[in-house]
Amino acid sequence: MVAFYEIDSDGVYTYRRAALQGAKGIGKSPLGAVIALAEFCGPVAPAAPWVQIAANAEEQAYSNVYALLWALLSENDATAAAELGIDLGRGRLYLKSNPGAKLEAVSSAWGTREGQRVTFALADETHTWLKSNGGHRLARVLRRNAAKVDGRVLELSNAHELGEESTAELSESEAGHPGVLFVARRPSVEPSPEMSDERLLGLLREVYAGAPWVDLPRLLREVRDPGVPFAESLRFYFNVPSAGLLSAVDPITWTAGKTTRMLEDGERIGLGFDGSRSRDATALVACTQDGFLVPLAIEERPANAGDGWLIDRSVIQRALEDAFGRFEVGFIYADPWHWRDELDEWGGRWPNRVVEFPTNSNAKMAPVVDRFRTGITENRITHPGDETFTRHILNARLRKVGRDEDGRGRYTLEKACPGRLIDACVAATLAVEAAAQMPEPTEPPFFAVVFE
Repeated sequence: MVAFYEIDSDGVYTYRRAALQGAKGIGKSPLGAVIALAEFCGPVAPAAPWVQIAANAEEQAYSNVYALLWALLSENDATAAAELGIDLGRGRLYLKSNPGAKLEAVSSAWGTREGQRVTFALADETHTWLKSNGGHRLARVLRRNAAKVDGRVLELSNAHELGEESTAELSESEAGHPGVLFVARRPSVEPSPEMSDERLLGLLREVYAGAPWVDLPRLLREVRDPGVPFAESLRFYFNVPSAGLLSAVDPITWTAGKTTRMLEDGERIGLGFDGSRSRDATALVACTQDGFLVPLAIEERPANAGDGWLIDRSVIQRALEDAFGRFEVGFIYADPWHWRDELDEWGGRWPNRVVEFPTNSNAKMAPVVDRFRTGITENRITHPGDETFTRHILNARLRKVGRDEDGRGRYTLEKACPGRLIDACVAATLAVEAAAQMPEPTEPPFFAVVFE
């Protein structure tokens, strides 16, 4: 973090804020405590320093960095505090020689922080700072307050959960902007469960370089513990952002299902359809009875689309006609939202094969999501590896909607955040369900000839 104190030729700090991501146990909190102390009473402190150690919950603010700082100053009959002229308090420190100086622990009650003239703010555990819990607002308030007096902000965090849009994730996305510093030690290659113990241990050595107090073989045993999801190990021990526990589909398992197979004319398939009018995407996905998923059409809103842009429904219409012409379609499960007229038309053209499926019904959707996720986990679902399709699949997050009789959680799908499209994933779950519900054929399939 030496770069955080870099100055330009005019003596002005190069960076007004910084974010440090580090693996668990590497010493982020002790480092933060020492930096906060230096900003409070060291040679970097202004005439009247006001230092805040901020966390998402008051208990976290006290128990992590501030607790370490207080212990550092109070042990051995408070020798360090006496030498530095610090008046110790359980939640606030003062300088005896400078009544205007203070260092305090604060929580995420962002409204009470607005307008404070903070010279330095330490934002702790920002991978837990979300929009939903006020973390985003607290981060902005701290930055505004620091800007009033040419102060600065330093964030500490573990690797973030992808798609959760935590303050830590946003800060990494802003790295390289003027005045913004991002520091994280990542392994040279992304670890995977298939790697040998020796290889994983080598990657742990890379991440924990300079931290000889960490027992790496002990961490490896934790990584290999069957009760620890590998996504957690990636984040906390290898400092690699991962999809996390709320990801609907594990990226490693999904990648393993990629195949070079192609749909063959006359093959029996189920179809899944999730439609939009203008804002989200629209997708038509096919699934064979043995679980081969293929996107037939995915229409996304262009980044530069104006307010009047609408999905080109003819693209879906042509893809659907091609599917019914080339394959034996058992069912199409389709969400009717904004496409009810089309569903009525399809039902007239292909009687008894068009099934309305409201994906906003938790009772109906939860079993469908469970079948889809179980098929992927058990390696019964394959796919061609289409990039757009994969992005939609991995964007999907789980939303808990209750429990089954045996106590297992019941989930539906939701976006990680606005803009992370999941429509093809929703269509895929419907396609899997449609394929599973298809009756066995009773006569040779009949294929209609479609004239252009």
